[in-house]
Amino acid sequence: MLFIIGTLDLGGTESQLVLLAKELKARGWQVEVFALSSGGVLAETLNRAGIRISYGLHRPNPLPASLTAAGAEEKSSVAPKTRPSVKAMLVLGAAITLLVGRIILTRPRVVHAFLPLTNFLGALAGRFALAPLVITSRRGLGNHQERWPRLKRMDRIANRFSHVVVANSHAVAADMAARDGYDLARVRVIANGLDLSRFDGISHRRDEIRRSLGLEPDDVGVVIVANLIPYKGHKDLIDAFASASQSRPELRLFIAGQDRGIGQALMEQAQRLGVGSTVRLLGAQDDVPGLLAGMDIGVIASHEEGFCNALMEKLTAGLPVVATNVGGNPEAVSGMPGCVLVKPRDPADLARGLLAVLERLPEQTVDRKFRQRAMRERYSIRAMVDAYETLYLAGK
Repeated sequence: MLFIIGTLDLGGTESQLVLLAKELKARGWQVEVFALSSGGVLAETLNRAGIRISYGLHRPNPLPASLTAAGAEEKSSVAPKTRPSVKAMLVLGAAITLLVGRIILTRPRVVHAFLPLTNFLGALAGRFALAPLVITSRRGLGNHQERWPRLKRMDRIANRFSHVVVANSHAVAADMAARDGYDLARVRVIANGLDLSRFDGISHRRDEIRRSLGLEPDDVGVVIVANLIPYKGHKDLIDAFASASQSRPELRLFIAGQDRGIGQALMEQAQRLGVGSTVRLLGAQDDVPGLLAGMDIGVIASHEEGFCNALMEKLTAGLPVVATNVGGNPEAVSGMPGCVLVKPRDPADLARGLLAVLERLPEQTVDRKFRQRAMRERYSIRAMVDAYETLYLAGK
């Protein structure tokens, strides 16, 4: 089994790959990960699991940002070039050559790539090297095609050369079919899995966590866990939070995630709106389940999503969630009591959702337990890996 990914930095797709690789290794598969860029915080997790990592060009960010999924998401304000540079094409060619060589050397049963750029590289390299089964993955809506038009053609080439395309939600599958003219019936939908053991026994930590965050008994903790990237909607959330705080001054907002360059602007916005003292940037968190244990409401404010791991975590912690109606979010909150869907890019509707959830607090314990139980039944790692293993063994 050879997985292909751009980097092993902390992210939703990268974390899913690590969970899948570790469980397959435990089930007796020989697993290797090919990463284009060296390093990344998740590399050590794979190393501890005894999973080999091979690298493309052995240096950080070997590919131009305009051709990477991260670049497409985080630099949406940059005007896209109509054609890739000569340097970009040379780097792509070198990456494909290295990958073809690795596949020929290791002869994996399955080559499985993730994210737009590595889908393209993995599909081409896998077919050139005559891999028995080439799989690519769609992990989010295809908005990257609008920001970086060259990726639309690369996506379609990846689709054509893949034996199987997997989506992590029905919304992502439908979006792909519409954008790329791909037969929806040929897309396999396998939902993300979650390491549910991380949430065992977190309820007894609630008081401890709240004290550490300076929360008073009557304060209402609102949390968003997402790297600070414009499309994650933090700006909308602060506007909505300021509006809701006018009638509910007990609200406190906690923003957890790596600052990708907008943290200062967000705090300046909060200060202008008069809620600077009740908004806190926490940075990246190692103990997300513990943080969620101390909260009362979770928020997903994204403008776009595939299948949101942070939403899954909030529901597994038992929190009622206000989530934008994008991507796989409606699938995740379907049937979940106390959860509200709101319009994306609409702070007023987000404020409405917050106030609607607040009206139900304190909520019945049965609702919290229902959300926790439902998440364990629907989205366990075992269910996800079972589905992938069935696909791998079935072949083309």
